[in-house]
Amino acid sequence: MASRSWRDKRIDELLEAVSDLGMTMSRAVAGEVLDERVAYVAANMRVTEATARRYLTDEALAGLARTIVFGFVDETPGADLMSAPRTAAVPVRFAGTIFAGLGEVVRIFLVERDDLDHTRDRVAQVAHTQSYFGLLLNDQEATTGFYEEPSVQMPPALLLRVARILETAADLVEGGLIGYQADPEECARLPGALRRDIKLLRSMAAQEPRP
Repeated sequence: MASRSWRDKRIDELLEAVSDLGMTMSRAVAGEVLDERVAYVAANMRVTEATARRYLTDEALAGLARTIVFGFVDETPGADLMSAPRTAAVPVRFAGTIFAGLGEVVRIFLVERDDLDHTRDRVAQVAHTQSYFGLLLNDQEATTGFYEEPSVQMPPALLLRVARILETAADLVEGGLIGYQADPEECARLPGALRRDIKLLRSMAAQEPRP
């Protein structure tokens, strides 16, 4: 059995490092990022790409993963959202809509077939986010202090993470993807509904907490 290439091994390690920080990316994209970094180092140090690879140490790879993930710094990647400050008020009614929306996202991601490992990772990430959302709902009693209807407090980072997930799903459906066992006519209406929810989520995440 032939040994795996340096590139394949480094892609695996980059994917693992990104996953450890609470995000996922496809193998194809990880490969492109790796190739770009090698080419960048080679050009700036005026060496061959084979030599440039020697500079992509474990520490440099971990730094590359942090650069990728912390581009989403407002989502506090890698943080324990259960213990994060809950400063965003979310109506219970709307929370139910979001929980259902995440379920629709899973159906959409399930039909992506280009990279099965990436699909599994993305579905797991959505399920994990949905689980956080449900646990936070269960962990508190709704109040009417912020709206004229019952609401719960959520970490803004979680709302921003959910908004990004919903946005990715909306983009995929607008690109022609139909969710697993989903009605095509319902799917056609889904992006508009998701984008309304995304706007509300980002607005709620930016709320100033009331004293």
